Amino acid sequence: MDETMHFDAGLLLEYQELLQTTRLIACYREFIRLFRWVRVELEKRMPEYKFQGSITENGMDISYFQFTSPELKEKGLKAAVVFVHRDFQFQVWVSGFNRRYQAHYYDVWKDQPLPFELTSSPAQTDYILRAPLKEPANLSDGGALLDQIQTLAENLLQFVEANL
Repeated sequence: MDETMHFDAGLLLEYQELLQTTRLIACYREFIRLFRWVRVELEKRMPEYKFQGSITENGMDISYFQFTSPELKEKGLKAAVVFVHRDFQFQVWVSGFNRRYQAHYYDVWKDQPLPFELTSSPAQTDYILRAPLKEPANLSDGGALLDQIQTLAENLLQFVEANL
């Protein structure tokens, strides 16, 4: 068994340089503080939904937290507030509990005109429907950002519940 691993030393050195010459750590901590706050405040504003206990940080690709309601759970669905780091964009997703549910609801919605983006590949994406914030978020105004995310989540979830 070969236990030798090879890594891109150039990328690791670049990462080290970024950590030492920029405020990357402080910036990322501030983002996490903001995202945790959004999760806590949405849970307060949307008591009919059960929120997962924490946020998930996924290698600076996306960060997200999930929530569901008894009705969604019964149908094998959950929702998530997602932050796509590369695009610097908040989105709300509806996903299946597994790929079987993803494929089922994709089939239900694929031939309908939809006000939200339908995945093109339910077996390869982590969402069935997604809705990005249409306007760039004003990150200095937490209340306005929270209002935008809540409205988007409620609109998406109302659509889903009305079209099951």
